[in-house]
Amino acid sequence: MGLRPHLLEVVTAPLKGCNYKAAIGERNDTVGTFDTKLLISQALVDLCQEQPLKKVSISDIVERTGKNRKTFYYHFEDKNALIIWKFRYDLGTELQRRFPENILVYEKKGEGTYPELPFYITQKSGVRSLDHSKFFDTFAIVLERERNFYMQAFAETGPAALRNYLYELYLPALRNDITIILANRYLPEENIDFLSEFYTCAFLSYFTRKCEQPGTKHLISNAGPFANIIHSSMESEIKEAQLRRNL
Repeated sequence: MGLRPHLLEVVTAPLKGCNYKAAIGERNDTVGTFDTKLLISQALVDLCQEQPLKKVSISDIVERTGKNRKTFYYHFEDKNALIIWKFRYDLGTELQRRFPENILVYEKKGEGTYPELPFYITQKSGVRSLDHSKFFDTFAIVLERERNFYMQAFAETGPAALRNYLYELYLPALRNDITIILANRYLPEENIDFLSEFYTCAFLSYFTRKCEQPGTKHLISNAGPFANIIHSSMESEIKEAQLRRNL
């Protein structure tokens, strides 16, 4: 996917505490660069340390960065789009650091919002088995780094909010996992739909709720041998269904 060197170069240059107005210098505000997006997203994160996310306005963000509204809207449709991009960037760059390219999962061009950023993995541990425990660990680490920000982002409601976006993003991915585990075995489409929705909701609900619990320091530190429970459970249930079908 061609963007790995540039993404890694940008992410190693932290923006916290920076002089926002000087960070990009005299570069053209209308150029859709990653550093401009990072500048805007970091301003939002910092503003969330000072006031609730729901009260942060576009005007607050552009004032903090020294940019103008035209620059903001060139890069992002609205605040929800900015929140989503930040999550995708945080997760995508972390996945690229931790996993080989051949197991990273991207959206197809034209179908997703950010096809240049990975959002998932496909890690086989057998012909009909997947082990995504390290993915869930990475997902947790990304949320923990900006815990206050993501806790507030998950509290946002509406069809364009991060919580709903993640459901739409991961539902097809979990459905594909089921297809891999099935490995040409038959399962009715309505059953595949049920399992896809059930495990997607289980995965996302766990992380969003744990993120919102102030007493929880590490989101999956107590998972232990159950770190891959989503896929081991999925595999077990499909196997049992196949056995019952063959009786």
